[in-house]
Amino acid sequence: MVISMSERTITCCIALVVLLLISLCISGCMTTQQPSANGTAANVTSASNASTPVKELLVATTTSLYDTGLLDYLAPIYEKQYNTHLKITSQGTGKAIDLAQRGDADVLLVHSPSDEVTFMENGNGVNRRSFAYNYFEIVGPASDPAQIKGLSPEDAFKKLKADGANNTANVAFVSRGDGSGTQSAEKKIWKNAGFDYATQIEKSGDWYVEAGKGMGETLQMADQKQAYTLTDEGTFLAYKGNLTLIPVIIKGDSLLNIYSVMSVVPKNNATASITAANTLATFLTDNTTQQLIADYGKDKYGKGLFSPMNATMAKTFKVDNSAPLNATTPAIVFQAGSLATPFKAVKSIFEKDTTGAEVELFSGSSITMIEKVTKMGEKADIVASADADQISRLMVPDNASFTLNFARNAMVLVYTNNSTSASTITKDNWYSVLGQDNVKLVTSDPTSDPGGYRAYMTLVLAESYYKVPDLFKKVVSDHSAITVNKTGANTTIDLTNPKQDNKGLLIPNATGPTYLDLLTSGKADYALVYRSSAVDAGLPYIELPDEISLANLSMSKDYALVQAKTPSGLIPATPIVYGLTIPTRAAHPDLGVAFIKALASDQGAAALNKSGLAPMTPMTATGTVPDSLKSLVSTT
Repeated sequence: MVISMSERTITCCIALVVLLLISLCISGCMTTQQPSANGTAANVTSASNASTPVKELLVATTTSLYDTGLLDYLAPIYEKQYNTHLKITSQGTGKAIDLAQRGDADVLLVHSPSDEVTFMENGNGVNRRSFAYNYFEIVGPASDPAQIKGLSPEDAFKKLKADGANNTANVAFVSRGDGSGTQSAEKKIWKNAGFDYATQIEKSGDWYVEAGKGMGETLQMADQKQAYTLTDEGTFLAYKGNLTLIPVIIKGDSLLNIYSVMSVVPKNNATASITAANTLATFLTDNTTQQLIADYGKDKYGKGLFSPMNATMAKTFKVDNSAPLNATTPAIVFQAGSLATPFKAVKSIFEKDTTGAEVELFSGSSITMIEKVTKMGEKADIVASADADQISRLMVPDNASFTLNFARNAMVLVYTNNSTSASTITKDNWYSVLGQDNVKLVTSDPTSDPGGYRAYMTLVLAESYYKVPDLFKKVVSDHSAITVNKTGANTTIDLTNPKQDNKGLLIPNATGPTYLDLLTSGKADYALVYRSSAVDAGLPYIELPDEISLANLSMSKDYALVQAKTPSGLIPATPIVYGLTIPTRAAHPDLGVAFIKALASDQGAAALNKSGLAPMTPMTATGTVPDSLKSLVSTT
């Protein structure tokens, strides 16, 4: 049969229509198959949409989130929901952070809190939220040649180091050695165990091997060598079917492993989109995704590879999992530790009234926070010190032009119901109780924290006020290298190198338990601290007389008879006045102004009062105050 041209045309058209319909049916039924930890697949319809271009999001992540398959499981769900393709680069936390700092990532997913804080302090990120956690484990041969089973992580590391140094047969440790979050956790355990990693552990012998690889490959290497290693439990569960290693130590505070997401603040990267980055952070903290994280791996391993970061656990771990996550600009605040609670309330006031910005609060001793600006060049938008004079002394004029004095405080003696003589101590006999041989006093670090050097100033003033000439010796000098030198009516306390015995006198370091941790755990009986710290902690305390509490502005001359010699210079005793400034190199000075206005509001004053601080309304000032803040400052 001969088909005419018109018939052929009609036939071809019909065929094309049929083919098109078949194609549409097939594409409509197609799904993206993602393997999951339970052996099934997450069936998710393709994210492509002909009418809306697909966006791309660059994600830098730690290997454990990738090696476990969690991101492969979650990615298609996110991509469908937000019409955004995830381009994921998996490597150790250190390298992932480097990528983000260079502008080669839009989102960061890592698990090294100390490195994350440094990243955020420098204004590189915003909306840092914790979305999951699990625990590190020390795994090793079933025979446990180092006999560390049942020990704490720190004691286990001490035993491994000792056996390794003695060339004990079959004892070896494989480290990630790649700057990852896992290696960061390992270094922290070594430090807690009393070792300097760089000089005592790294390259210390054949027993200590640095893999320089991801977690999965490190586990395989340790298995081949029948060595111990530190791993996150998620990756170990994902690989255990191919390993002979077993978990040896699974309990210990230092084994907590928290995963966080943060949006990278765009710099020179044209593909970066902080708005899109915020959608991934929102997705990971959403209740639906949190349930997916909780269930991931249960069918295959009998337990989830990760635990979701719900509100209860976030409060327990003292991390942030809050919503919404809409901010595009960070306002960086360096604060004295005693301001943590009231400034958290001020943060809420600020964010309610300031669109597009989120306050990032970073706490530490006042001098340490000041030196992050003056010595390390970090660009905070606010620096707030528990000693206003330190801003004038250490920051003005090179790093700031003014100091605003905004609150007052007082020294008190805080304790717990379990403290020695807690049932009999009063405002009239507290100094006698401190002088008892079995009583342990704790203070913050006097070399960097105003609360620390003020504690010792208080004791010198108490010695004179109560006419007890050996009080300071009994309480302090007999338990440390801290001395006093009296010249007439003046006293100088040498705090340059305390060398406390950690028996009668305890001074915590920056990375260990805080003075309140030592007090509430029973390792110390009493602490000389700010009233606000006692109020925030909800602990009983003894109010001290004005003559020694450093609370009375009219007693400045009396307080000034005492001074402290510290690594940063001579510091006279003064009434406790808190101060703040906007550094001259602040990235967002306008946000600094907005934060100060939130602090000066009625709500801000209420937050200070609630924490036991006395707000100064109006504020007082030294230096050249910006015009935008002059209305908040007393003109008298």
